[in-house]
Amino acid sequence: MPEKASIPGELLKFALAAVYGVVLIAVAPPSVWLVLFAHTAVGRGLGVLGLLTIGIAADLFVWFRRPVHKKLWGWGTVLLALAWIGTGAMLLREAPPGEAPPGSPVSHRFTSGGRFDPYCPANVVPEVEQINLALAAAPLIDPILTREQAARLRRVVLPIYDEMERDANFAALGSALGGLYADLLGRPFDTGHYYLYVPRQLPTGPRPAVLFLHGSGGNFKAYTWLWSRLAEREGLIVIAPSFGAGHWDRDAGPAAALRALDDAARHAPIDPGRVYLAGLSNGGVGVCRLAASHPDRFAGLIFLSPVMAPEIVDGKAFAAAWRGRPVLILTGDADRRVPVDSVRQRAAAMQAAGIDVREVIYPGGDHFLFFSKRDEILANISAWLNEAR
Repeated sequence: MPEKASIPGELLKFALAAVYGVVLIAVAPPSVWLVLFAHTAVGRGLGVLGLLTIGIAADLFVWFRRPVHKKLWGWGTVLLALAWIGTGAMLLREAPPGEAPPGSPVSHRFTSGGRFDPYCPANVVPEVEQINLALAAAPLIDPILTREQAARLRRVVLPIYDEMERDANFAALGSALGGLYADLLGRPFDTGHYYLYVPRQLPTGPRPAVLFLHGSGGNFKAYTWLWSRLAEREGLIVIAPSFGAGHWDRDAGPAAALRALDDAARHAPIDPGRVYLAGLSNGGVGVCRLAASHPDRFAGLIFLSPVMAPEIVDGKAFAAAWRGRPVLILTGDADRRVPVDSVRQRAAAMQAAGIDVREVIYPGGDHFLFFSKRDEILANISAWLNEAR
């Protein structure tokens, strides 16, 4: 009579099957997508690495389940493992160091002893591929973002990254999106990181600065790249702090932004009387909170496709602090994420309180104006800054 399989043996086979199933479900879809649709050679290499991982897992699964073929499958596993190691080593060599060349106008900085990790997965995977993959998957889970909008946004954003990566200073920085994923996973994420951009041809003397608060998608490097174009024209210093997934309504948010501003003032000639506070999307909440709690620190406010806090901006204390002072609001009338009527209501409330509000509504503009209308956005900010200063 054939021997019955032992209970530990059956449990091991079940465990191996479960592990292989998890690997297949988690790794296969993004790997296949990267091989077929990646925007960069590194992205395609990561897809190949994922497929090799699936192959190794499958080989081990068969190796354990079919003892007769152990030798054959064992050699197959060794060859796949060598290919995996070689591919992984080449990809790690391509990871940006996080440190720009000497004399670079842009840099990573940390206020609390943090440091850049060049081998963090969020840096090894090019930031453009993270966005590319996220835009492919987002319509499946985000009811507001349609496939057509995601495709249109991809056509706008990817060329920006291509242009940015041709700048050796920005290419060397890699990505700081690790804080975003740490926040989403419930891990500590506030490392005190911020991007600092100091123009190459900076006029002598203290210079105006923009403290920019990113939105809920994290602190994309492309934000600082776009601000750098305005910075070079206007002699403007840019400080862009990272705060996880951009939940600026948390108590720690405004404090993190102020620490970045104070630290930047020790490394760049910032005029404390000409610091402008800007926020994109959910960063608008951070602007509302900081403008209310520290109105003396800022010369003006810039809201980009903003989420705003009516309980703050409609209040008497905010009106008293900002009466007669400049505020710029830029949004689109086709923004489905932050309806234009809600933004207009906040603008009207501020205007009624005597705040000097300039409101620019872009016909047909969606929530991603900073990318899709970047030239017009920067031109409007430039004109407003020159009037406000």
